[in-house]
Amino acid sequence: MEYKTKEQFIQHKGIRKLGLVEYIKGLESKGLSQTEVQAELLKNNVVKSPRMLDLDWRFYEDVKNRIGWI
Repeated sequence: MEYKTKEQFIQHKGIRKLGLVEYIKGLESKGLSQTEVQAELLKNNVVKSPRMLDLDWRFYEDVKNRIGWI
């Protein structure tokens, strides 16, 4: 499913996931590599553990191409 609006995304995935996706997308648009983005997520306590980093990163990889508002 493609998410054309933030509202659609929130309905299916939740508000926390919206913030996570927009944060990662913003870091990528600044030119950071995958490793640098993941380091920022841990450094800024966006994710609390390496296990959650892995789960959240997999989620982002799954939905990043289906986001239409960014």
